[in-house]
This record gives sequence, structure tokens and C-alpha cells, in this order.
Amino acid sequence: MSTKTTFKRVALVAVAALGLGVLATVPSQATVQAGSLTLSAATSTQLTNETSTASAAVATVSFLNTNAGDTVTVTAYLMSAPAGNTASPTMQLTETASAIVATTTPIVTPVAIPGQKDGLGQVANVSGSAANSAVSAKFRVYMQSATVAGTYVVKLVPAVAGGGGVIDTTGVTLTITVSTNPATDTVASTATSILTTAADTTTATDAVVTAVKTANTLAAGRAANIRVSLLNAAGVATVGESYTATIAGPGLLGSEALSNALAGNAIGRAITVKAGHIVTVFPDGASGVSTITISSAAGKVLATETVTFYGDATTITTKVLKSVVSAANDQNAILVTLADAAGTNVTNATTFYVTSSDTTKIAGTYQARSSVGYDLKNNVGGVDLGAGYLVKVDGVAAGSANITVGTKSSATATTGINAAPVAIRVGSVTPASVSVTLDKTSYAPGEKATLTVVLKDKDGLELADGTYLNIFATGGIVADYSMSGSLSDTTTATSVDGFSSQKKEFTLYMPNIEGDVTFTWKTGSTASGTNAGLATANQAVAGKIVASVSSAGTSAAIDAANEATDAANAATDAALAAADAADAATAAAEDASAAVATLAKSVNTALNNLKKQITALTALVNKLLKR
Repeated sequence: MSTKTTFKRVALVAVAALGLGVLATVPSQATVQAGSLTLSAATSTQLTNETSTASAAVATVSFLNTNAGDTVTVTAYLMSAPAGNTASPTMQLTETASAIVATTTPIVTPVAIPGQKDGLGQVANVSGSAANSAVSAKFRVYMQSATVAGTYVVKLVPAVAGGGGVIDTTGVTLTITVSTNPATDTVASTATSILTTAADTTTATDAVVTAVKTANTLAAGRAANIRVSLLNAAGVATVGESYTATIAGPGLLGSEALSNALAGNAIGRAITVKAGHIVTVFPDGASGVSTITISSAAGKVLATETVTFYGDATTITTKVLKSVVSAANDQNAILVTLADAAGTNVTNATTFYVTSSDTTKIAGTYQARSSVGYDLKNNVGGVDLGAGYLVKVDGVAAGSANITVGTKSSATATTGINAAPVAIRVGSVTPASVSVTLDKTSYAPGEKATLTVVLKDKDGLELADGTYLNIFATGGIVADYSMSGSLSDTTTATSVDGFSSQKKEFTLYMPNIEGDVTFTWKTGSTASGTNAGLATANQAVAGKIVASVSSAGTSAAIDAANEATDAANAATDAALAAADAADAATAAAEDASAAVATLAKSVNTALNNLKKQITALTALVNKLLKR
């Protein structure tokens, strides 16, 4: 081998050795590899003022690290948003694998971070918790308490912040649609309103309010209050905006915070009201019906209420509620109504005067009835008698009188009005006869029935209200079947207790059977004391009434059976007629048969005679031939 060749070989070995030395050297700088950033969905939704929700899209960042300090950041950029928005996008950590996540710069030492799953804001730093690991972290992405509804576009961009290496920084885009939260919507869509009288700030239902028209703009002159509760589109109460109140017709409006001592004055006819405040209504001197309209700030009508203002009373009417009274004081007998010239009810009267045409029967010559209050529902004994004033009378003795009620204080008074006289009778308290009736003659099983007892005096007139003893004998009124239901009244008393308005009514529920139900009784045989017993001729007298109980189905079946019976009877009649016709036909046939037999016999006789004649003639011919 030549010297030149030897040197070349030495050089090649040296170069190869140097090369191997270079390849065997490990890089001193860590590297981020296989990095990725993905979204669970390209779109998501949330409501205004919401933060993290289950509907938020999830971003996942993952990479392979070499050292624990290798770090990737993810930044959320707001690309577009509705006008007026001030909220920023936020990421909230939900899950990790071999990762430490924080809001700080790259993490060099992997240590536990308190609250690491809290919202991280717009930037998240993700570092491996150990060397040579598959690192990943997941984040919910949302708009932090956005107050403006609309579309938000957010772009998430990753970057290598520690350890070197390269990651795709194209990023991913998320579109978030924010809708108005019905629970926090401040826009009034509907409202509830409650109208009450001036003295009432607590009643939860609307009242019918009428008030005198006399102008008064001070707090003490209020005619009514209107409590308004605003509701948003979801029906949730809101105080986020004011509302307006306007009045059409007579009157003025005011507003103030609700309290038990309202002190605000009238403001005007169209006012702006702070949410949570009430509307107050005042008279302005005119009469008629006023309509108060409650509208939202946007002008949507939310509720309406009405208040009626009246003037001086020009008409008065009376209605007799109790035509028969007893000889006692203070009995509600007459319902009075007042109206102004427009026909509007006047409700501020407090005193009426009662005059009787016969004070020996009913007391009163311009007798004052003070502190009489107007009531929309004058309830006496559980019966609604209607709106107006209840005026009392004082009975003196049995007999009748005409009663005049008015606002005139004397016969010579120049102010006030009087109603037309009405007749009222003071009834007797001495019973003479009794009658018992049912409201119907037939009932369905279990149907409600009314049994009525009426007591009359010797002249056949209904008695005054009261309790009357010994009207029935022991056992009272008895049915031959038990009444159904626990709500049936007991009728077995011997007295008539609670006789009112000229009768005593018992509520009964018929038995759940079908057939006749009979009610029987016998009148009492003894009488002692006041309000007791009947006239002698009407004592120990038996009585009864019968009611039919049947269902509609039974009635239909009975009708059908009756129809079937009628049809059967008709068929029987037809069969009998057919039998008669058959008998007649048979007789005719027998007669015809007899005639035929007689004719046959005659024919046979004639034939026999003819045969004999032919035989004789034949013999004669033969004899002649022989000659």
C-alpha cells in the first residue's frame, strides 16, 4: 500500500469518528412536540349575566413534553361582539392529564396550584407535571357575564411559551350566541295591578272603587291606590325600568313608595312611576268613570283599572228585603241606593231618615239612622243582597205600615230626597197552621232537594221570624228512606228553629235508590207559652208528601218497557184478528165443502139414473135386432 493511500484511510476514519461523536450528543434544550388545540363544537349558547354553563364549548390543548417546564399557552381573543359589550371571553379549567395549569408565565417547577379549576381568564399556561409526558388540559370557553344579547366570535390561539419547539398557531374559532336571560330581563312585558280604596294598601284582589267628585289634590283626598308589579317576558318580577300611568276621564294621578302612611299629593294626568312605587288616584271635581292605563317604558299597555267619581245624589230607590218583620227594634228590612244625575251610585252617605205611616205598627217619624255604610255585598244570613245601604226599622205591633226612607231630616227640609213609600208588615208570633212542601215531585238518586216549612197565623199570613215550639209531634218529619250524604239537614225536631223570611228550609240529598220516598209527620198536640203550638183544629193532624226517585236510565228503560208492552199488545190484537179471520175462512170452507158434497151426491144419482136408462135402451135395441 502506498503512503498516500494510508493517509487517506486515516483521514476517513477520523472523520467517521468525529461524525459518530456528534450524533451521540443529546440536545441540551427541551422541545414541545405533537401539539394540538381542538374545540368540542364550533358554536355554543349562553344567557346574559351567565358564566360557565354545561352548554359551553370545550377547548382541548395537548402536546408531548420533554421536561416538566415545557409550557404551551392558549389565549382567547374576542374578534367581534354586539355594540355596547364590555365582557371578555374566559376559559375555565375542567380536566387535566399530566399537566399543571395556571395564569402565570411558564411553570418551571410542577407544584400544586390551589383553585386550579377556577376561571383562568383570557390566557392559560399549561405545563407538564413530569418529564416525557403526554400533557393535556380541557377548558370551558364562555363570555364572562355578558350583559348584551347577540353573537360573539372568539378565537383561541396556542403558542409555545417554554421548552422550545413549534406549535400550529392558526388557532380555532368559536361563535357564542348570547340570549337574554329571562330571570334577569329588566324589560317589562306584563304586569299585575290591584285597585283598592284609599284606606287599603294590603288587599290582594281588585276592589270596585267609587268616590265623591269634590276636587282634592292633597294626600288626604286620595280616592284609590293602584299597586303595580312589573313582570318580564318570563313572568319574573322586575324593577329594572319605570312605567307610565295615564288617566282618561275625571281625576288626577300621583305616585309614591308603598307604605301604610301614604302622604303624596296629585301630580298630573300622565306620570312616570318608579318601579315598585304605587299609583294614587285623586278627584278633580268632575263625575264619571275614569280609566287608568298602566304602560311599560316602551309604551306597551300592561294593565287598566277604573274608578268612578260621583256627584250629589239626585235619585233614591228602596227595595224591601224583609216584608214581614217582628215586633222588635233594629231589623235590616230595606236596601237603599243613591245615584247622581249621571246615574252613578253615590257611596258617601252616612245618615238616612225613616218615617212610618202608622207608628203604632212600625215606629218612626223622620227617625235618624246614623252611621249607615255603603256595601257592595250586603250579606245577611249568608245571602248576598246586593250593593247599597241597609236601613233598619223598629216593629211595634202586628199590622202593616208604609215606610218612607230619605235624606230629608224633616217634613219642612229644603235639601235632600225621599224615596217612594214601601209596605212592611209586622207579623204575628202566634202560629195557627203549618205546611210542608218539596221543591220538586221527582229527583235523580242522590239529588239535592229542598224541603220547606211555612207557618201562618189564623188569618193565613206568614209569621214573623223566630223559633216556634211544639209544631210537630215527637219525631218531627220522617222519611221512609235515609237521606244520602252527611250534608242533609236533620228534620226530626218538634220545633221550627230559625224560621226566617216566612219559611224554614231544609237541605236534603235523596237516597241512592229508585222508587218512591215518603215524608210523614204529625202536628203537635199541645201548646204552651209564646210562639208555641198550632190552632186546636190543626193539632195532631197527620200529613205526608211523596217524591219519586229515578235515574234517567231507569226512566228510559221504563219508557222502553212501556213501548214494548204497547207493541206486544198491538201484536196480540193483530193475532186475535187473524184468528177470527181464520175461523171465518174455515167456516166458509166447511160450508163450501158441504155444498160440494151435496152436489156430488146429486150428480152421482143422475149418473146412476142415466146408466140405468142406457142399459134399458141397449136391451131394447138388442131385442129389436133379433127380430
